[in-house]
Amino acid sequence: MWVTFTRSNPSHDIYGVGAFSEHKHWGCTGSLIIDARIKNHHAPELIPDPKVASKVDKMFAKSGDLYGFGLSGLKII
Repeated sequence: MWVTFTRSNPSHDIYGVGAFSEHKHWGCTGSLIIDARIKNHHAPELIPDPKVASKVDKMFAKSGDLYGFGLSGLKII
């Protein structure tokens, strides 16, 4: 979901099937379409450094200093 909203501009990239405007509010009767393709003006994709990622993984492992503080410890309700 994060990628969808960071790659789209609501005023230009949101379309809907059966789109309408009523009392200054936009809506659609069918599916909502969000154009989240990578555009020319976007920054290049961030590619993690394998060495750094390995060090971070070790810190969050059971024997690491940050064990219990990672996302794996979160409970989604």
